[in-house]
Amino acid sequence: MQVKKLSFDELPSRVTDEISARYKDIQPIEAAVMEFETIAEPTYAISFLDVDRNIIVELTFMDGKIVHENRVTLRTVFKAMEKHPERFGLNWKEAK
Repeated sequence: MQVKKLSFDELPSRVTDEISARYKDIQPIEAAVMEFETIAEPTYAISFLDVDRNIIVELTFMDGKIVHENRVTLRTVFKAMEKHPERFGLNWKEAK
């Protein structure tokens, strides 16, 4: 298996078209392509911030289709950071 990080500009149009159809205002976080010896088509893993809904989205594309979608609200991320700052490399007490 080979993994390569990509910019959003390097993603195939079928992937970006599907993202644009589902989400209107996004801010890219990261994208990667995974190529397996046993699978002909590459797999794309993409994450981005959906500004309209205040969620972080992770999508996995295989054979031109979304095979996995995960969403988490920004509120959940901030709560996790407050409750477990050490997991995020933060020290909230010093920052306050």
